Amino acid sequence: MGVSTLYDRVHVFDAELDCEWATMDVDIHYRIDAGDGDAVPQTYELVKVTTRIAGAGEVDISRMVNFDYIMDLIEEDAGNADVCAGDYYG
Repeated sequence: MGVSTLYDRVHVFDAELDCEWATMDVDIHYRIDAGDGDAVPQTYELVKVTTRIAGAGEVDISRMVNFDYIMDLIEEDAGNADVCAGDYYG
């Protein structure tokens, strides 16, 4: 994803979360706030963390996870965005 596509949309990536009694495959949904318009994102907003449970479908587990850890994962995902010259000129 390039700079022109970073803002004004919800980004989703998958992760595996572990605890003492389970490992869950989750999707982490977040939004990047452009702040004052600089090319570098200013803040990240957690939209939700979801998992799939048989018979229940997609379940929002955002309140059950470690917020700081999830925000670290979000920052890492956003930092790995692909940027090319066409994102700046065009």
